Amino acid sequence: MTPLEALSAWLWTGSEFQPANSIPVTDRGFRYGMSVFESFPVRNGVGVFLDNHLTRLRHACAATGLSAPPHALAACEPLLKHAHDGFARIYVTAGDGPVTGAFTQCRVLVLVESRTPPSSATYHRGYDLALHPGNHVPLFPGLKTGNYWQNLRTFREGIATQCNETLLFTPEGLLISACMANAFVVKNGQVKTPALSTGARPGVIREWAMSQIEATESLLTRAEVESADEIFLTSSWLGIMPAASLQSRPLPDRQTSTRLHSAYRNEIERS
Repeated sequence: MTPLEALSAWLWTGSEFQPANSIPVTDRGFRYGMSVFESFPVRNGVGVFLDNHLTRLRHACAATGLSAPPHALAACEPLLKHAHDGFARIYVTAGDGPVTGAFTQCRVLVLVESRTPPSSATYHRGYDLALHPGNHVPLFPGLKTGNYWQNLRTFREGIATQCNETLLFTPEGLLISACMANAFVVKNGQVKTPALSTGARPGVIREWAMSQIEATESLLTRAEVESADEIFLTSSWLGIMPAASLQSRPLPDRQTSTRLHSAYRNEIERS
């Protein structure tokens, strides 16, 4: 299957979604990265935690001044019934206009790509994590925007060193998240996740995990992360992913992440 065959896309026309394979080059989402998005798995034609993700997307639009066309977001769900299983993204772009212009022509684009989920062997092995040595300052902290290059650059650097993910820190040395996932740290039986004030995203799976276990939002220093007994990541794609190592130091404790991973699998199978 070629990349194009593995991808389905629809663009809102003002009254309905139509199949699409591009957006105009005049769109400020393409030209300047002025867009927000949410992503989630699609299973048997259903978006996993779709309502939660749409709520997040509406919040992102409000925070950035973008305005999704009326009825567009509500019309996303029926598209998924005809899509192959995989991973979906819903984008709201700034649309056409000058840099200083109002966001009056926002576009909504829905993408569904065929993607093989992480294998059971990957979860059994866990992720090898790196620590980014520099500072990370998110644009629009807590939101998913089209300006994702900074995260992806660090992610690619980690992959080049045989690490699956890299942890990001504020200029004050506080943990934010991984490049493409939220992070949880376990020490002496206490589960902590970065406070939203660091720029961490209030992710849907992060929120679900916190509803299942006793976890507190905290300002986690680099030293606290380096001494962790257990670390695990959460994201819509990964679900609950345990860390096998941090900077080559083994992290053999999996008690919390194993329990959460099992509960999450049961949750999405019921959806």
